[in-house]
Amino acid sequence: MKKKSYLDNPATLKIDLMLRGLRIADPLVKAWACGATGIDIMLPGRTIANIPCSEGFTAASPYAIRKRGERYAITDGTGEVEVSLVPRPKFYDGKTSTGVSFSKIAQVHGSLLVITPSPACEFFNAKVECRYCAGNFDRTGKEDAVYTVEDVVETVGAAIAELGSPVVYLSIGFSRDPSGGMEFLRPYLQAIKRHYNCLTAVEALPPKDNHWIDETYAMGADSALYNVEIYDEELFKIICPGRATLIGRKRYLDALEYAAKIFPSGTVSSHLIVGLEPPGSTCQGIDFLTGIGVVPVLPIYRPTTNKALRIDPLTTEIIIPVYKHLYKAVKTKGINLNWVRDLSMVTTPVELKGLVEGAGKNVSLVDTFYGTRLGKKAAWGMSTLRRKLRVKGTHGQSGH
Repeated sequence: MKKKSYLDNPATLKIDLMLRGLRIADPLVKAWACGATGIDIMLPGRTIANIPCSEGFTAASPYAIRKRGERYAITDGTGEVEVSLVPRPKFYDGKTSTGVSFSKIAQVHGSLLVITPSPACEFFNAKVECRYCAGNFDRTGKEDAVYTVEDVVETVGAAIAELGSPVVYLSIGFSRDPSGGMEFLRPYLQAIKRHYNCLTAVEALPPKDNHWIDETYAMGADSALYNVEIYDEELFKIICPGRATLIGRKRYLDALEYAAKIFPSGTVSSHLIVGLEPPGSTCQGIDFLTGIGVVPVLPIYRPTTNKALRIDPLTTEIIIPVYKHLYKAVKTKGINLNWVRDLSMVTTPVELKGLVEGAGKNVSLVDTFYGTRLGKKAAWGMSTLRRKLRVKGTHGQSGH
């Protein structure tokens, strides 16, 4: 039987590469570009992908990268496409005034500058951590791992000086604080907004009360993520015991629904991890989330040696219909697609356009504009104006 090739469409190629990884024979390329989270490569159609290249399963990948003079190409053994390596940010080599490496504080993933000021997650202390967690958060929960506001602001400044306009993405692990972690993130968010004209996203836990969602928007967040991760109720309890017992699936969904009424269209998101539940269940989750105005973000689960959960990964043939369903659902509900875009770690709805609507429709003029520095500046201006009008108009009404 003829081996199926995904080289002809950037979206399917990105999905297959993220699932199967990439073999890199050139030791210089691997040493330069292949970090702990994989290698960032620009595929055709300006589709950026973070591709596994160090994990054991990548040895069996059909994909390899070849150098053609000063250019690079990815081949699957039947054909090849020209790609480019995304340069390692130069600011990674710098340090804060207190001596902390910028690369330790922040990581660039496409359009996102991801910062976790405290790598602690109290789920580990309570022994109810999510079964898929690869140790993104410190298992000990030591308080001395917290980065100062000044260190974070310096890091953001260095990144903006080099990259222009990344979206600053602040995240926090589980905390028992009623604010869902936003009281902890508040000084970081406000200091970043005070020093720089940039868009910000916060990944936190659903707060106990909705007034904290109003407060999150008022303090300067342009986007909010409450990641339910798994839609199936029973699997949610089994795989995410801490989220299930200490927060509750219903609270996640209720908080997302409320946030979608406060934040602009397309700026409230939630992860649904593809491969941790049946594809039909993921599609049900997509339908529910888009029905309340939330953008589902679909990372692909890949078991590795440092993950306790050993589930055989789905195949690309099974995964692609789920992503097609995502694009159609978001479009049908009229949710803005211009916020969740240009992300290396996941395939975004904008990238799926050509897959669903046909060849030649991967990138529109509007899609291109919002990926430029000018487009991001325009988005920041509109976001700031909207917040001023809404916060002024709802002052004293939060929590209702």
